[in-house]
Amino acid sequence: MKPSLAFPIPHTPEFDVNRIKNISEKYLDISYASEKEHVLDLYLPEKKKEEYPLIIYIHEGAFIFGSKRDKRMESLFTALQEGYAIASVDYRKADQVTWPAPIYDIKAAIRFLRAHAGEYKMDKKRFTVWGMSAGAYLGVMTAVTNHMQWFEDSSMGNPHESSEIQSVVDLCGACAGFHRLDDFIEENGFGIANHNEANSPESILMGQPLKEARELCNMANPINYIREDIPPFFVLHCLKDPVVPVQQSRLLVEEIVKKAGADKVTAIFTESEADHGKPDYDTRSIVDAALEFLNRY
Repeated sequence: MKPSLAFPIPHTPEFDVNRIKNISEKYLDISYASEKEHVLDLYLPEKKKEEYPLIIYIHEGAFIFGSKRDKRMESLFTALQEGYAIASVDYRKADQVTWPAPIYDIKAAIRFLRAHAGEYKMDKKRFTVWGMSAGAYLGVMTAVTNHMQWFEDSSMGNPHESSEIQSVVDLCGACAGFHRLDDFIEENGFGIANHNEANSPESILMGQPLKEARELCNMANPINYIREDIPPFFVLHCLKDPVVPVQQSRLLVEEIVKKAGADKVTAIFTESEADHGKPDYDTRSIVDAALEFLNRY
């Protein structure tokens, strides 16, 4: 039996799907696999095109809570004005499953979306993962493991479709090793170093305290999968983030530059935005910067 989370699961506000602008069609609660958590919402832009590039939004929530209608996603709907379709995906949480099951879920959703790309006029060659915090980690792991069958559960459906991702938006993800989070917090001198506790979200996701799961944490570390053919990355992180310290993104960026080249990453490190507090990392300026990046691909 998994331990209870160290803090009460917070209420996460959701947006009203009936108030979204610049949308022509929406398809809600589409099942992409067999479990009740395996659902997604799909939004198509008002501006008609032969094919729409797709943004696959992966919500935050410490791997434990949150939903595909997380209110922090609301600012992303500006992408509809630029001709992007948006799929927002729910996945199984760490109180139910252990790593890498949530990655299986995201890849299953991507295979489903590719299988139905013609039906919804989505461009199979322009799939982007876009995530914040826990969602950013899942998106990054999905992208850096392109073509790695070990990270697929083909029994979840559409086994002949690819889960390949063509670009990544990573907002404040813990992408340089869960087991290093507390070390970096202590090094920075701010934040609470409690990720190593047995009832932390990351320990619950790993199925054991991080201190006892170093080998597993290395397997779960996106940095260890960076190679020359990874898709282009947009990485944004706050220098003063007290929850996911900025070193997590700095090390990821350094490894991308080293293994894949500087042209594979656009990195922004902010003084105030995107610090897991307020102002948050779903501001219009952040979304606009990420969309400017995506429009190049």
